[in-house]
Amino acid sequence: MKFSALIYKVLYIFLIAGCNDDKNSIIGYIEDEYIYMSSEIPAEIKKLDVSKGDVISAGEILFRVDNYTLNKKKERLEKNKQYEEAILENMQKGIRQSEIDIISIDINRISSELSKAESTLERKRKLRNKNFVSKEDIESEELNLIKKRNELQKIKADLNNRMLPSRNDELLAQKIKINTIDVDIDDSKYEISKAIIRSPVDGVIHDILKKEGEFASTGNPVLIITPNGYKKVKFYINRSQLYKVKHGEPIIITINDLDKEYEATINFISNKPEYTPPMLYDNKNDTLVYLIEAKFNNNQLRLPAGIPVEVKL
Repeated sequence: MKFSALIYKVLYIFLIAGCNDDKNSIIGYIEDEYIYMSSEIPAEIKKLDVSKGDVISAGEILFRVDNYTLNKKKERLEKNKQYEEAILENMQKGIRQSEIDIISIDINRISSELSKAESTLERKRKLRNKNFVSKEDIESEELNLIKKRNELQKIKADLNNRMLPSRNDELLAQKIKINTIDVDIDDSKYEISKAIIRSPVDGVIHDILKKEGEFASTGNPVLIITPNGYKKVKFYINRSQLYKVKHGEPIIITINDLDKEYEATINFISNKPEYTPPMLYDNKNDTLVYLIEAKFNNNQLRLPAGIPVEVKL
């Protein structure tokens, strides 16, 4: 591609130096625009759906990369969501009946121990009146009775609390957690969709740079598309002519083979000069030239790349 451009540059300079008497007419050439298609996901290329030279339409599948890891990630997120939704359901319902039954058994046990402690304390108080037990023994039984009463009160309060649904702030926090997982699942689905690369335009497959089984890394193209209608004209002018052209200015393109004229608009003017090849330089030729590009006003033209054209400024 660079070699072709150099040929046309030399052709232009040669013609402007001695073969073209019209100072406002310059030789240029048509060049294709290219779209370089790469994968946003660094992965192995599983399938190439097109071949070099294929005519393609916008939206058509170009190639696919491995999405196994992405699918597994989505499955994990979906299972995690189910788990968190089950927790939310329990939080909204409160404690289950089986758990209530277990706690009720503890309540009955402690109630029985409390009744026994009350009976023991009453009996020892009577014996104390007859000096058969010590004062310390009575105090120990009173302390045991207080502990049993506190234990029973605590477990009943815990049961009442667990039978209620969770507090609003706890429920809200759990719902936010589930919503966050939903966002992650949507992101995962979007990443999976990017494992299938589609053409953004109608055009032709210009070249394929990688094969199935090779690794597609982000930013490194897998194939090149030549989009329909995206043709441009490139030509070079010397320093004295540079002041005559402006960005957005209309020009006329003539193709001698077709004996037709086409309208184009200048859309790029290089601000960096390039040196004229030494073999073409003489004291009549400027040492520096500037690259100019123009796009055709009619983007539906079917003109082959590389053909020479005459540019009228």
